[in-house]
Amino acid sequence: MSKSEIKTGLIIGSLIILAALSRLVDHPMNFTPMTAILLFSTAYITNKWLKLIFPFATILFTDMVLEAVTGFGFHSGSSLVYLGYALIFGIGYLLLQKVNVGRTITAVFLSSTVFYLLTNFAFFYPESEVSNPAIGAYPHNFSGVIGSYQAGLPFFRNMLVGDLTFTTIVFGSYYLIRNFGLKTINN
Repeated sequence: MSKSEIKTGLIIGSLIILAALSRLVDHPMNFTPMTAILLFSTAYITNKWLKLIFPFATILFTDMVLEAVTGFGFHSGSSLVYLGYALIFGIGYLLLQKVNVGRTITAVFLSSTVFYLLTNFAFFYPESEVSNPAIGAYPHNFSGVIGSYQAGLPFFRNMLVGDLTFTTIVFGSYYLIRNFGLKTINN
């Protein structure tokens, strides 16, 4: 492994870790760097196992810290959230093998939308005509699904704005460092 590859790897890892740590400061609900971390990892980490393990380990670590500090790192829907992260990873893997602005924006919008649709879908529970707190907050029929999606719109907005913000920061920082900073560092 060359010095340049090591420096590039350190920059990529540092950007991912910094993005993940930003999750630990106070922020609006769903305004997080998760999508940016997953998309950036699929785009720029070259080792296929590290591409998969590093972002999920980073996210899991911040969840453990949040659980220890606030009690809100894990919840009953965590497996569904991680399934959403896996889908975002898949979207990035498919769309960002060649990185450009159009593909990146498409990946962000698609990722945010898929995550919203998945995590607000109420049909993962047994069918029920009336709301039953034991199986969820909404009646488990079509009106409950619509109610769940309506209630989730503010979170979807925050996620989309956060995803666009963090993706711009992480991908933009990497672009600037790679095209301007590394030349200075390597000289």
